[in-house]
Amino acid sequence: MESFEGTLHERRGTFHFVHSATTTGTDRVAEFFTLVPAGGTGELAGITGSGGLAIDTDGTHRIWFDYELDWASL
Repeated sequence: MESFEGTLHERRGTFHFVHSATTTGTDRVAEFFTLVPAGGTGELAGITGSGGLAIDTDGTHRIWFDYELDWASL
C-alpha cells in the first residue's frame, strides 16, 4: 500500500492505493492497482479509481491514475 499527498485539479488532500503484480523479471502479469475505497482525505475525500505502473528499461517507475472526484462535495 502506498499514499499520495498533493493536489489534483486544485483539490488538496491524500489518498491511498494498493498495487501488486507477478513477474519473472522480464514481464508483469496479474497486475492489480486500485485506490483504496474511502481512503481519501481533505478535498480528495470520496476519490475512486484505479491506475497502473510501468517500468522503463532504465528502471524508472511511472505510476498513473484513472480516477473520479465527487465534484458535488465542493
